[in-house]
Amino acid sequence: MTQLKPPNDVRPPSVTVDLTCRQEALRKGREAVRGYVAAYRAPDHGDDSRGDCAVDLLMVVFELVMNAHRYTEGPREMRLEMNDGKLLIEVCDGGWSSPWSPRIEERDATGGFGLGAVLSMVDGWSVVCTSWGKKLQVVVPLPR
Repeated sequence: MTQLKPPNDVRPPSVTVDLTCRQEALRKGREAVRGYVAAYRAPDHGDDSRGDCAVDLLMVVFELVMNAHRYTEGPREMRLEMNDGKLLIEVCDGGWSSPWSPRIEERDATGGFGLGAVLSMVDGWSVVCTSWGKKLQVVVPLPR
């Protein structure tokens, strides 16, 4: 049987995950990333489901979702979109403040280092303010 493959210029659909149930948000976010990357990863990216890429993606999701729980009224949803071998992860929450990373001289700081670690693993990030809160977007490169 011949397996049909989409043309290279066809992008996978974006996926939106409801994260409003606080008890389920982290699990749902991690499962969504695992499933999305497994389903839509380009064939030349190989399978890194147990490698560094998987760990990086799960850490990114963990930090973004947990920060939304800690510092806002909680995450509302997460959107995933793949383009040109990179994964956009967007977490929407009801908070108004922009995230921050402590400076190295702030040795007594007890938070913010997870976000700093996440930002060192991504190609880019942005905060988009909306009428109901904000969207924190990160772009994670997938290995070739």
